[in-house]
Amino acid sequence: MFCLQLPEVMASSLPLIVLLLCCVGVAHSYLEVYNLRAEHLRPDKGSNADGFVRVYCGSWYLGQTDVFHDSPNPSWGKRFTYSRALQNNQLMVRVYDKDVIFDDELGSCRTPIRRGTYSVRCYLRTGGSLFFTYHFR
Repeated sequence: MFCLQLPEVMASSLPLIVLLLCCVGVAHSYLEVYNLRAEHLRPDKGSNADGFVRVYCGSWYLGQTDVFHDSPNPSWGKRFTYSRALQNNQLMVRVYDKDVIFDDELGSCRTPIRRGTYSVRCYLRTGGSLFFTYHFR
């Protein structure tokens, strides 16, 4: 039978190495999305938008804001947080106009997540702009 003997120094360091490797796998990052607002929203019909947004990180749905009624320039105070985001995951924010039967998507914004704090501006498909800030650590 062949047996490999670890040198004394390596054998005593092995539990520490295993512990460090486990900690790396358990460490969580933190994503926060806030300061959501839009300018010059243009719904399809002749009235002002009843705007709201939905936020996604990768394939995870983080939630949606309340509806801001009858305004082309809504601002939403809600913050979204997610503790399992990874760098380079896609952060996606979709803007909708609330309707009785089907909500109309006015546009969306996608950006890869990077460490730090960033302010983002996107031009929406139907006109207008979406602004938000995200922080990732």
